Amino acid sequence: MKVAIVQQRIYSGNIKKNFENIKQTIETWKDKADLIVFPEMAVSGYFIGDRYTNKDLEKELLELNEAIRELSQGTAVIWGSIHKNESKLYNAAYFAIDGAWAKRESGKDDGLYTKHLLPTYSVFDDARYFEVGNGNFEPFIFNNKKISIQVCEDLWDEGYDVSPTKEMLKYQPDVMINISTSPWTKTKDNARLEAIKRHEFDIPFVYVNATGMQNNGKNVMVFDGGSLVVKEDTIYKLPNNFESTVELVDLDSFQNHDSKVENKLYQAILKGIEYFDEESLPYKPKWIVGVSGGLDSSVTVALLTKALGKERVLGVTMPSRFTRDITKTNAYHLKEKLGIDFKEIPIGDMVDASVAGLPYDKVEGLSYENIQARLRGHTLMSVASLENGVVSNNGNKIEVAFGYATLYGDAIGALGILGDLSKMEVGMIAECLNKDDEIVPSNLIPKVLDHEVAWGFAPSAELAQDQFDPMKWGYHDTLVDYLNHNPLSELLEMYRSGDIYNHELGSMLKTYGLDKGEAFIKDLRWVLRTINTATYKRIQMPPILTVSEDAYGTGLRESQLPSYINEENENLMADIENN
Repeated sequence: MKVAIVQQRIYSGNIKKNFENIKQTIETWKDKADLIVFPEMAVSGYFIGDRYTNKDLEKELLELNEAIRELSQGTAVIWGSIHKNESKLYNAAYFAIDGAWAKRESGKDDGLYTKHLLPTYSVFDDARYFEVGNGNFEPFIFNNKKISIQVCEDLWDEGYDVSPTKEMLKYQPDVMINISTSPWTKTKDNARLEAIKRHEFDIPFVYVNATGMQNNGKNVMVFDGGSLVVKEDTIYKLPNNFESTVELVDLDSFQNHDSKVENKLYQAILKGIEYFDEESLPYKPKWIVGVSGGLDSSVTVALLTKALGKERVLGVTMPSRFTRDITKTNAYHLKEKLGIDFKEIPIGDMVDASVAGLPYDKVEGLSYENIQARLRGHTLMSVASLENGVVSNNGNKIEVAFGYATLYGDAIGALGILGDLSKMEVGMIAECLNKDDEIVPSNLIPKVLDHEVAWGFAPSAELAQDQFDPMKWGYHDTLVDYLNHNPLSELLEMYRSGDIYNHELGSMLKTYGLDKGEAFIKDLRWVLRTINTATYKRIQMPPILTVSEDAYGTGLRESQLPSYINEENENLMADIENN
């Protein structure tokens, strides 16, 4: 059986474009393939929010299901869309053969499979819109073969009361097909293959995933495709990642085929920028980037230039009396290397005028620093207005976690390009950008040597004299990630037992003087307090280009609450402090 695996780029919310792409693909491949398979929610897109409740949209999608059925004349087609049964809405897979709905031996649910496992974690919210599937796991009959179909999460069945895969295998199908629209994350490649291997398929298992970009308002997800066919130890991976492609695979004779992507995180960020810009900003505005000469802004402006071209990017440097010569040099290095338009707008006079206009004798400390940051934000937004552009947000994930940004200052922007990357990961992206030439100044890129992070010069917001970032870079990167995935009690027990030195966290404790219990707890309390206090900032920040399951936005759903440390953990912390 020859299957055309359609690793379709889905344009979320653009029904007309998606349908036309489906139509064209069927016409192109109907004479070459026995079966053409599209991803989950291939017509509407998966992340469309409460538009699922729009009755006009619902009517159109149901009508298009019939239109695609008619397009299956002379071939067979599987695709994902909504299904409506009375008042109940389902996330469904459809199967049409030669213009008619595919049949099961029982004669039930012609051409229809309804998704059973509805994810509600991380960025997913299926249960808000869809009913649990109807319990029919029976395969369809096609070319004298039994074809089982499932939808995305139905494969990822750990932690659920039912396993659709196991239920389907009871029918002894000849082929099992999973259609997905599953966003890429840093752990997705291994996780999806492990989920498949866990079932030890001795039949062809076909995984068809989407490409492109979709968003839920707070998180911008990028889709790699990563489609593959697995049977026992034979794995055929489609050759293109993040690109729309169609691959014809003979399920009777396919062989191992790898598809390694160099620096996949880097490619995901570039594609995320490209697709977000194309779909969310179709009028092609200039991207206005505040270029401080530090690592984050340097990587942001270089990524935007790489993804969109130099004509689409305008760098703005806004020096003050606290700006160091080295950062000025770095900013102009980027201007020359990237060939972008560039403006220097000093903020000193604006700061003085703002301070003079306030009815206070003294304006100093954090208040004075925030005035500078807000004036930089104001300047960038003014330039964006004059250029008909949008502003990038340059903050990394650790800064987002700690609220190390000024609301209406450097917390502004159309997209947080680095907002799901740790500082160390931003450094890795800089290395990718510098593969052929030194685009990002090398003095900005952190080097980890003997468990110590070395910098050409220490990172700083440059809002005060001799100011340096309060983060313990490298260690705090790892700590924030750990706390997002594990209970505090596990961290404390690990420290008390000494097992922390067998974990990545332990590698930098001595570097930062945290191998002493009192210092460790003092820093930990600061981290916990700072993260909790910054909640009000995070929920107001721009949407984040998302590459992990725990991205701020809806990957981690937050409420503004008092800090929570239970009595058991307080006792553990006291024990560590005193020993």
